Amino acid sequence: MPTRNVKIALVGGGSYTWTPKLIADLARSSYLSGSELCLIDLNPAPLKVMEHLARRYFGETDSKCRVTTTTDLATGLDGAGYVMVSITTGGLKAMRVDLETPERYGIFQPVGDTVGPGGLARTLRNVPVFVDLARQMEQRCRPGALMLNVSNPLTSLTRVVNRETSIRALGLCHGVDHHAHHLARLAGAEGPEEADYVTAGIDHCPWLLELKVRGRDAGEVLIEKGVDAWLATPVDQVPKDSPFAGEGGNRAAFRLWRELGYMPGISDRHITEFFPHFLKDRETIARYGIRLTTVPDREQGREAAAKRIEEMASGKTPLAFPPTSDNVVGIVEALEGGTRLKDSVNAPNIGQVSNLPEGAVVETLCLYDTAGCHPLAAGPLPPVLRAIVEPHLVRQELAIDAALEGDRKKALQALIDDPRVLDIDIARPMLEALLEGNREYLPRFF
Repeated sequence: MPTRNVKIALVGGGSYTWTPKLIADLARSSYLSGSELCLIDLNPAPLKVMEHLARRYFGETDSKCRVTTTTDLATGLDGAGYVMVSITTGGLKAMRVDLETPERYGIFQPVGDTVGPGGLARTLRNVPVFVDLARQMEQRCRPGALMLNVSNPLTSLTRVVNRETSIRALGLCHGVDHHAHHLARLAGAEGPEEADYVTAGIDHCPWLLELKVRGRDAGEVLIEKGVDAWLATPVDQVPKDSPFAGEGGNRAAFRLWRELGYMPGISDRHITEFFPHFLKDRETIARYGIRLTTVPDREQGREAAAKRIEEMASGKTPLAFPPTSDNVVGIVEALEGGTRLKDSVNAPNIGQVSNLPEGAVVETLCLYDTAGCHPLAAGPLPPVLRAIVEPHLVRQELAIDAALEGDRKKALQALIDDPRVLDIDIARPMLEALLEGNREYLPRFF
């Protein structure tokens, strides 16, 4: 098989979460052997670790790929055909503001990176950064270069690049594919090849319009296995031998399925942020077993990941080849003429979800091949799902405008209109607290 020599740039190349997975996947790719991986990060310290890690992976797999690193964005983007973006402006310092400020007003967020007050704050910080990045891509990258975004809020950031620049951006999230195949295994599938699904929605609020295992509706199997009895049993009283004993992270999602008739395409920590019913107080959160993100948890996770990666990079521990997360390498292979790939994607709506706005970033299955990315038609969203999804698309446009213009009024409108904000009296002081807490990352607002 002929190989391709392309330049893949990773903005946020010092990430201990995303970079090792991309390196490992690229090392396993014979088709992209000889390509360049350019890691770009403002912090040179993790870049040095990732450079050593990449050289070890490429050496032990006999890959002809090469790794370069830089703290200069323009240099890193020069000639790149694909730009993966894994950043969050302000990092955990800003995330602490996003989570703790709303909590003072009684708003609990399992993740806080997509919708709700935390999602709005993250949008305001990151939208201008993504536009500036895309503008540099226009000047520096290979003609037709593609942005592959894994940063949250994924829908808004992917949308603003497509809306405001000539760069084509796709949003990648492994959640739907992993969740669909998890549910399929619960319904008896022995492998992913036995499951078929159709999904439509937006990132972190996708819906499985169809999920079949060996041609049979997976929902029917789950009902036969006793999902309703499990839902009626308190979290701490579920028998260990229940087929749903390990499904504590899907209790709210399953409840939505049984009430609405459609299964969410992602687990509780994300889908509940679109439904304030599950997060109204700590008692309800505990009843559904929903885990809330904390910054100390994230800090501990990052420290553990850093130690693990640094030991691999130095040769103290064997290399690990983790399962592919967001299949960037598989996508690049397919677009460069390799094996065609079917996967979920967040892409501008050209009719794949026929009753959502044209141009809005929507999540469906897609086919990647040498001719490009081809979102697969999912048809119209059922009315109940459209009523859930479409208002978020409208609100995201408002938040994007607020971010680009530094417009406090539009930011306040987006916050008041958010279903998580149930008391109008808290909206203005909460917004002011979010803006002040993020002041250094929001120059347009000050």
